[in-house]
Amino acid sequence: MANRKEYIDKLEKQLREWNSQIDELQKKANKESQDLKAKLEKRIETLKEKRGQLRKKLDKIKDSSDDVFDDIQEDTEKLWKDVKKGFSEIRDIVNK
Repeated sequence: MANRKEYIDKLEKQLREWNSQIDELQKKANKESQDLKAKLEKRIETLKEKRGQLRKKLDKIKDSSDDVFDDIQEDTEKLWKDVKKGFSEIRDIVNK
């Protein structure tokens, strides 16, 4: 059970950090040209959607049994990687 709790804590912490990072990226996007701003906003919106999906997965993990946790964790890890990749892509665009 500790492993599951640690995973939940880690995911909650990461979601809080991503919320803050999304806010910062939004501020940076607002300072860019209209074309770049539109491109960034589309990617930021995608990040927000995936973050919402992760929040739902986290809620399922909290409410699930240990048996179901393993299955949900696999899906959650895929989403986690997608969100990290999305942040990396946005940072690359902003830092060009």
